[in-house]
Formats: sequence, C-alpha cells, structure tokens
Amino acid sequence: MLRSAALVLAGLGLLPPCAWGQDPPPPPPDTTPLYSAAQARRGQTLYDKHCVTCHSASTHTGAAFRLAWDKQSVYEMWEQIRTTMPLDGPGKLSPREYADIVAYILKLNRLPAGPADLPSEPDALRPLVIRVPRPGG
Repeated sequence: MLRSAALVLAGLGLLPPCAWGQDPPPPPPDTTPLYSAAQARRGQTLYDKHCVTCHSASTHTGAAFRLAWDKQSVYEMWEQIRTTMPLDGPGKLSPREYADIVAYILKLNRLPAGPADLPSEPDALRPLVIRVPRPGG
C-alpha cells in the first residue's frame, strides 16, 4: 500500500524516483581542475621540443586516451612518461617538466584548468584521478 502511494506520488512528480526504490541518477563527473593554464602552455612548449618528433598531439586524445587513462591516477601517467620518454633519454627532463607535459595532455583532452599547477611529487600525484569528459559532454 505504501509503495503504491509512493508510485502515484512519483507519477505526479511529487516524489523523486529514488524515494520509491530506484537508484538516484549518478553524480556529475568530477571536474576538479588538476593543472593551470600556464602550466599547460609550458607543457605544450616542452611537448613541441621533446615529443612531437615521434608523437602528434592527436595520438593522446579521444577514445584511446579515455580507455587508457579515465579513472587512473595522474601519477601513473606521469610515471609512464617519465620512465619511458623521450626515447633518446628517458628521465632526462625534470619532474616539473614531466608534470607540465602531463598538464598539456590533460588540456588536449578537455580537462579543465584551474588556479594551481599539477604537482610534480609522486605522493602528491597519486591521489589525483583523471576523469575524461565524454564526447559532447
């Protein structure tokens, strides 16, 4: 009887669906800024100097990027780039320069910029999660 009343009230728009047993809609994606616009610009300069000879910016965007990095720690991306790139000398850039390049890649994937730079210390990067916006979102 109580469920029937809830269904009627929900049908009239007087109760939200979650009030009568359905799950609430998922929360909007976390869009917490991870990097600053200035950092992404520095990262683009570094990318153009150290990366573009082997990688176009388009190789780090779209569905492949989303499948590889969505919901992954920023640290994982930073560490992969730091330990494998550039091919002529992995690890030859500073931790800050690798963070700048990561910031540029995040910008390419439409993650929002904020007031603070992405940190370059592993312990500060580990809790940060990449949340890639869906196409058209």
